[in-house]
Amino acid sequence: MRVNILGREFLLEIKEKKKKNNESQSYIKNRFMFRFAILAITFMIFGIIIEMSRLNINYNVGSIAKSDIVAYKNVSYFVDILDDSIEEKIVKTTQPEFDKIKDVNRETVILLNKFLRDIRNMNLSDDATLEKYIKDNKYTFTNADIREIAARTENVEYSVNLNEIMSEIYSTGIYKMENLPKIIRRKDIQADNLDMKVLQNFIKPNLVINKEATKKKIADNMMSLRDKEIKIYKGDIIVKKGEIIDSDAFLKLEKLNLVRNEDKFKKAVGLVTTFSLLLILIYYLLKKNVRKIVESNAFYPTLITIIVVNMFYVLFLNNQFLIYLLPFAMLPIISTILGNKTYAIIVTFSNMVMLSQEESWFFVTIAVSLVAIYKADDLVGRSDIIKLSFFLGIFQALLAFSYGMVNQSNLGLIMLMIVFSVFSGILTGMMSLAVLPYFEDYFDILTTMKLLELSDFSHTLLKQLLIKAPGTFHHSIMVGALAEGAAESIGANATFARIASYYHDIGKMKRPEFFVENQRDGINPHNKIKPSLSALILTSHTKDGYIMGKESKLPKEILDVILQHHGTTLTQYFYYKALENGEKVVESNFRYSGPKPKTKESGIILLADTVEAATRTLENKSKEGIENFIRYLVKSKIEDKQLSDSDLTLGELEKVIQSFINTLQGVYHERIKYPKMDERTKKHK
Repeated sequence: MRVNILGREFLLEIKEKKKKNNESQSYIKNRFMFRFAILAITFMIFGIIIEMSRLNINYNVGSIAKSDIVAYKNVSYFVDILDDSIEEKIVKTTQPEFDKIKDVNRETVILLNKFLRDIRNMNLSDDATLEKYIKDNKYTFTNADIREIAARTENVEYSVNLNEIMSEIYSTGIYKMENLPKIIRRKDIQADNLDMKVLQNFIKPNLVINKEATKKKIADNMMSLRDKEIKIYKGDIIVKKGEIIDSDAFLKLEKLNLVRNEDKFKKAVGLVTTFSLLLILIYYLLKKNVRKIVESNAFYPTLITIIVVNMFYVLFLNNQFLIYLLPFAMLPIISTILGNKTYAIIVTFSNMVMLSQEESWFFVTIAVSLVAIYKADDLVGRSDIIKLSFFLGIFQALLAFSYGMVNQSNLGLIMLMIVFSVFSGILTGMMSLAVLPYFEDYFDILTTMKLLELSDFSHTLLKQLLIKAPGTFHHSIMVGALAEGAAESIGANATFARIASYYHDIGKMKRPEFFVENQRDGINPHNKIKPSLSALILTSHTKDGYIMGKESKLPKEILDVILQHHGTTLTQYFYYKALENGEKVVESNFRYSGPKPKTKESGIILLADTVEAATRTLENKSKEGIENFIRYLVKSKIEDKQLSDSDLTLGELEKVIQSFINTLQGVYHERIKYPKMDERTKKHK
């Protein structure tokens, strides 16, 4: 289907888009199922432990020993769990033993360096020569790839970096070429698509399977599972008081005839049925309402919190007083801050169903959790968590008082419940405040609180930006204002757009005088250097900013914006100036390295950056002049395909344009021309 937009014809390939979406949906579904399975297993483990504690059956797997269980006689037995299926599984899953092939690393480095020398000495403008060279050497490069590699080799660090990457890959060892991407990801090696092409053309496997050692390893693994003798001596402690009875201990108790098996089948059927129905309900609630959050980095911190809270519950389970100290509100607070309210409600409710021993206390915990979710959704600072914890402690104490009165508990127990409830709230706040920064940093989650902390102008990077590049600092503030309004107009993350804008140009601090907003007294250092060098300086500020941001531990989302806020835009002024000067010009050398914006917020920041900088030079700052200029700038970015990966629709772009117009109109509105004091005096005379 062809569509004419802004005077330009676009061809929409619906078939390809559908295929891509199907592949994406398949990947997301698999990830969701895997994480739900982990959550289900976690619930199952704690559900079994807690449910078994309610039954009057001695010594079950997962139950807690109320006293030391001691062997009253000597017993020996053999355990042989090896069968055909397990044997086959061991053969398939045993990691092979490898031997390293000598000299592969050295030979590869020699070939790579020869290749780099060849292309440096080659006539890169002759396509026929390049094609012959590629064909003769059986490379998978294109002519454009060869030219790009040749351009990169002008920087000595490029070849050094390639050699280091190869050395690191060979030190790990590679058995099959299809394992190369996995090794790159596992070793956290920074390599773009062209680097990967180079590696794939030169890397060769340096590992070979040692069949004898592998066979021995498989045999050893099998032997460890065959006819293993277990001896129990009279007086041995099978399970200590307070320990959980695991499957090994339970088998020992069976051999000692200490297990009663009556009435287990009915209980098991009932528990499995109930648990299955709950899991089906939880599955559909999560899938329909918060699937994206389950698939995000917020899932594992929530899982850890569930495990911690449930472990506390298991520890306090048989104590009628300490159970009120349980910091169960940690889960709703953490899941709300890292996810959202809906996610927190579903996860918290599901966990409480597993935990609560009776209906009355279940409603108390749910009430406290709902309040925690509602209040946590409005938190803007970490100190607010402490305030929330005191509030929850008091609220829980009031509910505990009501709970005690309804159940006609004695006054002493009610007072103890009230005191413990207050301390439960305080403990909840302390633990939440303690673990939240670790969750944010380790799982790379950008919460609203962390984001707002970065908006403080006393942040080291922003202070340095103000001092070293004041013009860039004020430009960034204006970009933030434009981006925030535009993001809000289309329902994107406005707070993130504003704060990411503050940091998008921090790379300019490295050479501030080369950027026009920081130049003073008409001195422009670009007048003394070649256009190609000027373009290199300008385009390098994205990578410089990325490095500075990474050193200062900025969140990944903001680092991405720093790299993406110019996309692969051409530095037109210096490109055409180089052509005028008769320089040998390669267009790619005058473009930013990208990548193009990958999110709506990043795309908005690219447009806001362009609009703010360009509008400063506009002479006609009337509403019509501003609007026409903004539309021209946006159209040029669309035509240059800079927004092709940002998911911004044409309808959203129109809203973004209108937001830019409204914001800039407020900045450049017409002002009343006041008469000078002496003119006013003369007029009154």
